[in-house]
Amino acid sequence: MWESKLFKTGVGILLLFLIIYMGTQISFIFRPIVVAFEALFISFLVSGVLYYFTIPFVDWMHGRRIPRPLAILIVFLLIVGLLAILFFAIGPVIQAEFIKLAERIPAGIREIQQIIMELEESAILAALLDLEALDVDEIIDNLAGIVSRAISQVAVSVASVVDFITEVFITIIIIPFLLYYMLKEKGGSFIANLVDRLSPEEYKDNVKSALSEMNKLLGTYVQGLAIVCLFVGILAYIGFSIIGLEYAMLLAMFILVTNIIPFLGPFIGSIPAVIVGLLDSPLTMLLVIIVIVVVQQMESLIISPQVMGRRMALSPLTIILLVLVAGRLGGLLGIILAIPTFTVLKIIVNHFFEYIKPLKKPADRSPTGT
Repeated sequence: MWESKLFKTGVGILLLFLIIYMGTQISFIFRPIVVAFEALFISFLVSGVLYYFTIPFVDWMHGRRIPRPLAILIVFLLIVGLLAILFFAIGPVIQAEFIKLAERIPAGIREIQQIIMELEESAILAALLDLEALDVDEIIDNLAGIVSRAISQVAVSVASVVDFITEVFITIIIIPFLLYYMLKEKGGSFIANLVDRLSPEEYKDNVKSALSEMNKLLGTYVQGLAIVCLFVGILAYIGFSIIGLEYAMLLAMFILVTNIIPFLGPFIGSIPAVIVGLLDSPLTMLLVIIVIVVVQQMESLIISPQVMGRRMALSPLTIILLVLVAGRLGGLLGIILAIPTFTVLKIIVNHFFEYIKPLKKPADRSPTGT
């Protein structure tokens, strides 16, 4: 038993947990590492996402005898050009709609207040709810006070704003260098060398297979999610334009961005569009809801299965549990990273059980002749 691979694997896992526990007891030693990780995490995350977007184009050009550094430079120039086109083509429209919407917010609040007061006077709703205890003026005043205090705190915290701008600036500078190195080495040189040095010879093939599967599924998820969000934003803009909804571009962009959040994203993204539709008329609000439902059904039934494939499909219950746990542990960033993290852990567990399966002793057999 002492020499079996299964026993050695169990001891290795226990030692890993013991090292982690000891690390928590001497956290002051690892504090600089944690600070450095927190400072570079966003840069590595954005670089990794951009890597999965750009690696197909770099590989395609490199396969046609274009030197890899030149192919990376061409991709960088294409990214800058695409961002410039989007900025000059869509930027003015979004800016105009945003300014117009900001100017209408006070009037919109008064309209919502009027709607709530009309509902408060409704005999049917009053029979169902105790709306006499609902002080609309107090609610509006509290909301206005919260907004004003938030604005005052932001205006006062100049140092925090400067620190945030500095971090963003440093992140923007670091990302191109990280992305260039990842594309030049095809993302796996450092990890492959680390695996070769740290992994015992008998584990190398299994670990390399797991890393290859992780890379493939993460690429599928990142690229597929970007395509799905783009389709959802375009379809929402087309639908909003057909029904004549104001701020169609801005609301569609908001839906596109929030669709990154698993499960909750479509609901969060639809709230501003429904509110704008309600401020126009109840019929417009109903049309907005119909557009959102149609777009989400097309996304879940047609776009996602074709783009993501069946390998990334998760049950709604699994997604809900992941969102709840990840939101509790890591907030919004945890929710966004919940599905890829779960996918990576699932691959690790699957490969672990595939490895230890041959190590288990066979069931007792009836003795044959001796």
